[in-house]
Amino acid sequence: MHKRILGLFIVITLVIAIICFCTPEKNEIEAEEITTDNEYINVTYDEEQDVFEEDILGTLVIEKIGLRASVKEGSNSDILKTYIGHIEETAVYDGNVGLAAHNRGNEFSYFARLNELKEGDEVTYTTKYGTRSYRVNKIEVILETDWTNLENTAENVLTMITCIANRPSQRLCVQAVHL
Repeated sequence: MHKRILGLFIVITLVIAIICFCTPEKNEIEAEEITTDNEYINVTYDEEQDVFEEDILGTLVIEKIGLRASVKEGSNSDILKTYIGHIEETAVYDGNVGLAAHNRGNEFSYFARLNELKEGDEVTYTTKYGTRSYRVNKIEVILETDWTNLENTAENVLTMITCIANRPSQRLCVQAVHL
């Protein structure tokens, strides 16, 4: 009995040591290293839906990752359960448009593959004001308290933010500029 307990103790100690010594402690990581812990669920967008109904601001399309989803005003948990949320303090069309969405653990994890984007990839955002094409120009990991990327800009910018698996204090921030 004591040998089994000692053996179990040694195995647990080895597992903890491996986790502690093999896990990188860098605060900054490359976007390519970011992974999500679920498979991407491509939610079909209903073309006949009136995307300009109350609180629906528009449609975000990112062909590279198979994303086509409605953007709704607000970024609270109820909205993010079924939509991409527009961050309230940001511009709606002109300036810096801030968007947030889940990337895992939710039926509608629209930003599940956001980490696959690279600089130069195209994003399209359609609203009742028009359609704009953007090109990704910045991908970085930020702290959850860092809102500098959402500050208003004279340039038309699309800022997309999502969580990073197993890094509760960090967010993936992808910015794209109007072409």
